[in-house]
Amino acid sequence: MNTRTASLTAQVVIFLSVPVLPAPARGQTVRLGAGDTLTIGGFIDATMFTNRGLFGAFGQGQDAEYAALPANQPSTDPLFTDGDVRNTRLRLDFSGAQVLKGWAPKAALEVDFFGGRDAPPFGDEQPRQRIRLAYADLTNGRTTVRFGQYWSPFFAEVPVSVTHIAFPLGYGAAGMVGWRFPGIFLYRDLNPGKSIPIQLQLAAFEGSGPAANASDVATGIGNGEASGLPQLEGRVNFSRKTPKLAWSGYAVGHVDWKDINGTGVAGDNLTSWGLEGGGSVAPGHFTLHGNIYYGRDLGQQFGHITQQGDIRGWGGWAQAGYDFTPHLGAWLFYGSDQPDADRFRRDTGAPLLRQLNHNLDALVRFKAGRYALGAEYFGAVTQWSTGRATADQYALSVMYTL
Repeated sequence: MNTRTASLTAQVVIFLSVPVLPAPARGQTVRLGAGDTLTIGGFIDATMFTNRGLFGAFGQGQDAEYAALPANQPSTDPLFTDGDVRNTRLRLDFSGAQVLKGWAPKAALEVDFFGGRDAPPFGDEQPRQRIRLAYADLTNGRTTVRFGQYWSPFFAEVPVSVTHIAFPLGYGAAGMVGWRFPGIFLYRDLNPGKSIPIQLQLAAFEGSGPAANASDVATGIGNGEASGLPQLEGRVNFSRKTPKLAWSGYAVGHVDWKDINGTGVAGDNLTSWGLEGGGSVAPGHFTLHGNIYYGRDLGQQFGHITQQGDIRGWGGWAQAGYDFTPHLGAWLFYGSDQPDADRFRRDTGAPLLRQLNHNLDALVRFKAGRYALGAEYFGAVTQWSTGRATADQYALSVMYTL
């Protein structure tokens, strides 16, 4: 936006037109003047679900991932029914005219409603808004420099679901890893126009991890930030599409450093690292995709069943889907995360809290234009240091893409 008037116009469009006017077309573009545009997008996602048993940490609905502690599982009457609309998302994409020869600015703001949980009977129907992504780009089409909060390259292939979107299937529980961070991101198409396009991604973003001492707890400084060093990642994407077959693949490398003693205390940094690979293949109506990772101390990237500390281990998932008709399809997901609990005990003398997790999901999905309806089963089997726990979810979800 080049003028204050254009800025005010954009605010009026954003905050008045969305609730009052009919739902905009997918990716509806509003022209702001001086060559600037605003594209409004997002989706509404609503779920009704019945759970048998309790899920841990993240929540019981659209964010269910692994089973809660055995001691926290109900011994009788484990069933309950609830609803969730927090996946709902609003996205604003801004695009500006060229500011340098061949280079133009862009920006995006994305919000959802996972910002908090208030108590029933009334608070749980009022999800709180939060920022997911906020960044500004400078791009010439082949190269993009991004500054702001965006997904780390570790966050790549994503399972299909109508219920589990903001917290994808297996996220932080069964091999689905990665998180969003403020930082600097570089995207470069290495061979545009070739039959197998290759893209390079490089990123340096804020360190992350739990606070290491009482002073850092009080000031909100994690051990990754206390190291004074960023997280670094590099990723290579490659793909090919023909009338009969589409496939893609990627490989990611990660390194970061954590000051395990925190600020104000002398000591060395712990070097954390990770490797990940994945991709998809889609011959005709069939799709198979997934990823696998291995690394050390990747809790801030939702690795090792989302546990922080000097933990090593691996995880992976795969999902197969088939579209029987243009409207009806079915998907089957399996994933597992297996941190090295024996090594952790040898190194620390203490048991690892979450030692193994398996996730299974089965989805039947109906699609018609912007509308999608999914009937979905999701289950988790989690091995804790105190025993084994299970939890199951049966969900009916609707998504409407704005």
